[in-house]
Amino acid sequence: MSTKIYSIGSEKNVRSAAEEMARNQIGSLLVTQEGNYTGIITEVDIIRKVVAKGIDPAATTVRTVMTSPLITIEADRSVLDANDLMEQKKIRHIGVTRNGKIIGMVSIRDFLHPLDVKEQADIKQQASGF
Repeated sequence: MSTKIYSIGSEKNVRSAAEEMARNQIGSLLVTQEGNYTGIITEVDIIRKVVAKGIDPAATTVRTVMTSPLITIEADRSVLDANDLMEQKKIRHIGVTRNGKIIGMVSIRDFLHPLDVKEQADIKQQASGF
């Protein structure tokens, strides 16, 4: 999980969102409106909803192409639960919450990194039902 949360205002344009993602080498931004997270904009949103349709990203607001609502999972849930939820919803990014407040993000890329030994043991134990 990444605890650094990158965000963009819903009224900003899609080009600004793409520039922010490129600058930070990330694939998504949480979308804010009036201080609350209202959705997420991803590289896939930009490609499928803007670029592929020939729409001008500089003239298109993030709000019009973001995915909403943001899918989240509580921090005490397992990595396997997060992976299952992402697969079920066909998404690549998920917000992580504690007591209803977003504390981080998980990307499908996070699953590519090896887990430490304790995490591996915990996952095996959870998967076996013990």
